[in-house]
Amino acid sequence: MIRQRLSLFAAVLSLVAGPLRAGERIVVVSQDAGTLSLLEAGGDVVTAHPVGKAPAGIALSPDGMAIYVAFPDGGHVAVLDRATGLVRRTMPVPGQPFGIAVDSRFIYVSDWSKDRVIKLDAASGQVVATAAVGGSPAGVALGGGRLYVAGRESGDVTVLAADDMRVLATVPTGDGPYALALSPDRRALYVVNVRSDDMAVVDTATLTRTTRVPAGRMPYGVAVTPDGAHVLVTSQHGNSLVVMDAAHLTQEAQVPVGLYPEGVVADSGGRAYVANWFSADVSVVDIAGQRELGRIKVGDGPRFLALLPPPSGGVKGTAP
Repeated sequence: MIRQRLSLFAAVLSLVAGPLRAGERIVVVSQDAGTLSLLEAGGDVVTAHPVGKAPAGIALSPDGMAIYVAFPDGGHVAVLDRATGLVRRTMPVPGQPFGIAVDSRFIYVSDWSKDRVIKLDAASGQVVATAAVGGSPAGVALGGGRLYVAGRESGDVTVLAADDMRVLATVPTGDGPYALALSPDRRALYVVNVRSDDMAVVDTATLTRTTRVPAGRMPYGVAVTPDGAHVLVTSQHGNSLVVMDAAHLTQEAQVPVGLYPEGVVADSGGRAYVANWFSADVSVVDIAGQRELGRIKVGDGPRFLALLPPPSGGVKGTAP
């Protein structure tokens, strides 16, 4: 596999894009290496720790002080310290926990093997409730008192009431929905379909799909910029980041990144971070300039990442 090293990365960032807010970091979990890396604003890997075999979905506590990681092979969720990346404790979860979302009291985990979502008490780790969802549930999103779960094999998103886990709707989205993201105002849910090469948009008021638009070859990750102006989609077979205008759902650019990109997040300084699964690095993209600024080396198989805000800043969009 290609192993690209970072060259003059910090200098390029300072000239082309504004810095992260003080204290912001990017958290990256690498499935093949079994590690978690914390990336600092300047582009350096601050810490990298082993966390266990094949980490998958990642979520943050609403106060931004804890990192939650699902482990489908190990059947547990780990709680990590935001400052060090070290594991504080683990909680057993039945089945294969994959996607994960967290609010102030509960943890919601999709169970890839049993077509359900599991609700855990965050303090005790006890199972509070389970609910049946679509086949091979992958990504989850939490907002507005609702939980959205992508069913990769059933071609739909299940919408549940977060409080009692009632199914509110099942929305067909396309072939192979995998990742999803809510707009900052929570009015739209964006869902990427890996097998139909498109993205579905769900109106969260009516719980109906409003449209589907092309989203690159095998779209695997999706994020919305903090201002809601752009939707970012990773195209695995295109080795690119698709930048879309959110208002018109038109493609503005396809920015080349590393090999087999998957997870993506956007920061407050106009940059996107893309986890490149096969090239074992993270691309940093200037969204307005529509170009890759550089790559940061991490452990083998990075697939999932998240943006850690400053400790006092809280985490937008995680509480229901």
